[in-house]
Amino acid sequence: MTNPLRPGDPARIGPYSLHARLGGGGMGQVFLGRSPGGHTVAVKVVHPDVAENPAFRRRFAVEVEAARKVGGFYTAQVVDADPDANPPWLATAYIPGPTLYEAVEGHGPLPRASVAALGAGLAEGLAAIHTCGIVHRDLKPGNVLLAADGPRVIDFGIARALDTTSATRTRTVMGTAGFMSPEQVRGGRIGPPGDVFTLGCVLGYAATGHSPFGEGPIEALGYRIVHEDPALDGIPAGLSPTIRACLAKDPADRPGLEEVLADLTAPAAAAGGDPGRPWLPEALTGIITHRTAALTLADTRREPPTARAARPKRKRRPDTGPDRTGPKEKRRSAPEPDGDAAGTELVVGNLSAEPLDVIVDGVAMGGVRAGGTRAFSPAPGRRSLLVEVPGRRGVVRSINVKADAAVKMAFDIPERRQAVPEPVREVVFTGSRLPTAGGMALLWILLIWGLGGLAAVGATAAGDVHPSVDVTEMLLVIAGLGLAAGAIVGVIGLFVPPSQLTLTHRRLKAGLPNGPKSLSWDRIGQVSVVGNGRTAMLVLWPSEGTSFGKGANAPEGTIRYTAKSIGAADEQSLDRLRAALRWFAGDAYVEQPA
Repeated sequence: MTNPLRPGDPARIGPYSLHARLGGGGMGQVFLGRSPGGHTVAVKVVHPDVAENPAFRRRFAVEVEAARKVGGFYTAQVVDADPDANPPWLATAYIPGPTLYEAVEGHGPLPRASVAALGAGLAEGLAAIHTCGIVHRDLKPGNVLLAADGPRVIDFGIARALDTTSATRTRTVMGTAGFMSPEQVRGGRIGPPGDVFTLGCVLGYAATGHSPFGEGPIEALGYRIVHEDPALDGIPAGLSPTIRACLAKDPADRPGLEEVLADLTAPAAAAGGDPGRPWLPEALTGIITHRTAALTLADTRREPPTARAARPKRKRRPDTGPDRTGPKEKRRSAPEPDGDAAGTELVVGNLSAEPLDVIVDGVAMGGVRAGGTRAFSPAPGRRSLLVEVPGRRGVVRSINVKADAAVKMAFDIPERRQAVPEPVREVVFTGSRLPTAGGMALLWILLIWGLGGLAAVGATAAGDVHPSVDVTEMLLVIAGLGLAAGAIVGVIGLFVPPSQLTLTHRRLKAGLPNGPKSLSWDRIGQVSVVGNGRTAMLVLWPSEGTSFGKGANAPEGTIRYTAKSIGAADEQSLDRLRAALRWFAGDAYVEQPA
């Protein structure tokens, strides 16, 4: 899945222009790029702080050389690289398919025939890698790409040549917990049988959705890998013997890759033997089809300065006051459309906490990050729009894309299990009724207890208490009255409507005890969320030349609502509130530093 470029991401690496993010990790970031001739590539860029390490640069050069040796039939073919650049980078052919990890986590374990086809393809690929004198040493679900014609092995970051003369480096414990061989855990010498063991781990994961040695701290995983039998429950019949043989503790007891390939060829034929039959389930084949068609992505970088200068500016009040300190962050505008779709624009707002994929007429256009907005440029006409969360298919909707006009749609995900994105015209935040009722009850209890206790003490001191009345009895009566009053007030409070804030394209509506009940956006010059957590506040400033009048409840004529009062006190709700304000308030919303 692709994600938009972020501020600070490079626009170009070497001769390649960058258009989106594909993924990344501790070593670097992978971008979707274009060559000058229009070919799509995946560009791996090393993090600058990592690149400062000479030892890592040597390892990166080894990765480049290893990938070049193997070629592109079993891996993502290297098309260009510069290990000596600052930062170092590597460009490979773009494989428009998910990783095995993405596929299993999003869609569940693979069926038996697909696992067999995966194993056969990986065995063939590893055999080719070993023929080049290389041991991969880090085969795992995240390093296996699922292409339409079979799996590809990627990331030779810790691969080592078989003819290495560095015994110390060969015995270094490097790999991914849960997908290491026993000799790798022990820090022993690693050869081709080590890749056979990790192949068994990967196939077990593909068939069951978890590593054969479970999860947990690396120490516990290492102990299980070295001393305990793998958990192979749930692996389909016919595959278990081969996977179990690959997971033998002693490298000498493991089968060779040729034997693994022979064992898996027959069941693999059921998945990919027919040239017209996909080897993967329909859902994963659909993802590959979408990504294959998505090689033309909208540029997600900032608009050019000339376009920004042409936009009229909204008048704002000066940035003063205790809650308005710090630099402001302005929203980036949608990119300018180009090509055949010039003049058309589809703007998608993501008000959910999960990233969304946008698909128009079956063509994957790209992703919209959680809480963000992104513009696309489909061709004019009646279009089929599908917005989905990876792993959860959405509902197809028809939109009419007109030339020189923008179609704007916001999507949110309801709070229910496996919910799909739904278009929204308003977003509602609701405070809790129970804390308010409980607070009112507690206040009355304390009030009556305090006044009654003072009266009892005063009466006793003055000698006004009848001798037959015990002071303790008086205090118990007062406590009972306080509890009864608190209960009555608490029950009444349950019938008081909870506080509520509603955001639409036209206005902000607040069902709150303070401030006006409704404000159109043209009356609001600026709106910001100030602070974080339970102390956060939603602050409104009036537009130039207007005021909130009696509705103002704070200095400078502002209106302030606590995040707690509108049910947005937790971090996820605050992120959703900020996303909704970006979408509905437009230029009136100004991001404040946390």
